[in-house]
Amino acid sequence: MAASPIAPDHQLPAVHWTLWLGLLAVVVAGAMLDVMEVDAAQYATMARDMLGQEDKLKLYFRGRDYLDKPPLLFWSSALSFGLFGIHNWSYKLPSILFAFGGVYATYRYARLFQSKPVATWAAFLFASSVSFVIMTNDVRTDTLLTACIMLATWTGSEYLRGRGWTWAMACGLAMGAGLLAKGPLGAVAPFIILSVQVVVQRQWSVWRDPRFWSIPIVAGLVLVPMLVGLYEQHGPHGIRFFFWEQSFGRITGENRWKDDSSVLFFTHEVPWLLLPWTLFCLLGIWRAVRRRGTMEQATAWSVCILFVALSLSQFKLPHYIYPVLPLLAILGAGEMIRPFGAAVRRSQAGIVALLYILAWCLVAYSFPAGAWPARVALFVALFVAFLVIRRRGGHVLVTVTAVIWLAAAWTLNTHVYPAILSYQSNAQAGRWLKTEHVPPDRIITLHVGGTALEFYGAASGPHYPDIASMTSAPQRGAYLYTDEAGREALLLRGWSGTVVHTCAHYPVQLPGSDLVIPSRREAALEQRFILRY
Repeated sequence: MAASPIAPDHQLPAVHWTLWLGLLAVVVAGAMLDVMEVDAAQYATMARDMLGQEDKLKLYFRGRDYLDKPPLLFWSSALSFGLFGIHNWSYKLPSILFAFGGVYATYRYARLFQSKPVATWAAFLFASSVSFVIMTNDVRTDTLLTACIMLATWTGSEYLRGRGWTWAMACGLAMGAGLLAKGPLGAVAPFIILSVQVVVQRQWSVWRDPRFWSIPIVAGLVLVPMLVGLYEQHGPHGIRFFFWEQSFGRITGENRWKDDSSVLFFTHEVPWLLLPWTLFCLLGIWRAVRRRGTMEQATAWSVCILFVALSLSQFKLPHYIYPVLPLLAILGAGEMIRPFGAAVRRSQAGIVALLYILAWCLVAYSFPAGAWPARVALFVALFVAFLVIRRRGGHVLVTVTAVIWLAAAWTLNTHVYPAILSYQSNAQAGRWLKTEHVPPDRIITLHVGGTALEFYGAASGPHYPDIASMTSAPQRGAYLYTDEAGREALLLRGWSGTVVHTCAHYPVQLPGSDLVIPSRREAALEQRFILRY
């Protein structure tokens, strides 16, 4: 394959270490945040409960057999809980380490066809994007999946360059880990990326290379513990579910998860997930597709194929597109070696200005209480940006973008997210119950409940979906968690109890303008109650 023209190092300086330090501060702040419902809180609860299981190969949720996500997230977080105790950060730590492994793999893959400065910026673009900030504070299986796909892509590309058995086997390990993270996509995605490289460089002999066939063999060996657990717990259906229904079934319609999202769903999700680097990434893929015979073209076509494949799913959420974002970051960094035209400079400056203004609106208007550290950070970032602009380097705009966005991201993780998560009532109620040393089996829920209540309060008492399902009053010493409708129903039956704690509730996983605008917030909040009997 033709190598891309590598820009001299002086054209694009490497990412300064202070920017990496700022990024680390953002991620550490995100690791301290409460786990968010629905997915992360459920996964954290399952990982915690796994500590008490004798058979770690089988998965359970609320004491019942679980058949959905593969076990890597649960295994790794349970191990972290066992080593460090049960904390927000210890649940997220393994996934964050994997995520930075994905960042390193992004750098190493880009380094195969770009200069060192461009490769470092490719890694930084991915690591500082909105998507990375989200995937390292709201940890789901997609964080592990994205990292494993990039690790398999890098090691597989090294193998294709004739680097021997070690790289082929490393690729197999990464693919196996990707399969353990979120099913077949963990192997299909890197296989597509590597196959495009083979086609572009016409390296057909690879199919006859025994090293190539070691990749699926190693990946299969990695799967053995999971497959044993699946078969023992679910029989042949568990194996079929993993290899077919869980992923491909979303395209064929066999999977139970379906929604009304169109095939264009990701076209309006990718731009905001790539912020603040969206402009560079879109320009990068536009140019790369037309650069015949280059690694950029192979990367761009891989993005297009994966994008279409993921868009065909009958159930889509924004984080499902994470695996293509490191590749887009590489193409975006490649675009940075070009001189910026006036239109690009104005557009990128506008993006940076809007993000800065939005950050100020959130800390000064939406959530002003206790916001002085965030305001100081934003002022300091603006001062540093002015110093950078005065130097008039060739890539001032890139550095200014990084400085402003890191300050905004730090503001999100240290002030805005904590303010929003204060309305995750299940977590607040669970934490209060634990502080009061309420036995888990004494905690009853009516109408409402959730996995955050179970994670923070270890609630294990009965759940009643409605008042009709309660045949008698709660026993003396019980604590009942409910909403306004549930409390009114209890009052009508004469089971009033004593209100010992109240929480304001909002579905924080989907924050809207009614939460962000203070004048509308009170009307959008619901009240949750803890009653003691």
